[in-house]
Amino acid sequence: MIMILREALDLSKCIANDRSDMYELAKNKGFSDPDVIKLSQQLDSKILTIQKSLYKLRFS
Repeated sequence: MIMILREALDLSKCIANDRSDMYELAKNKGFSDPDVIKLSQQLDSKILTIQKSLYKLRFS
């Protein structure tokens, strides 16, 4: 349980950093730039991962 929480916290920090990077990149290149879209998709994947982890924790 502690390991899941630690992983979720680490992933949450990573998501916050990536989100900030994505906003800055989008500001400079535009929202439809392939690099922005790729980073957005990576963020979606990380958010889904953290949601799954917390769901498992809640129902275990």
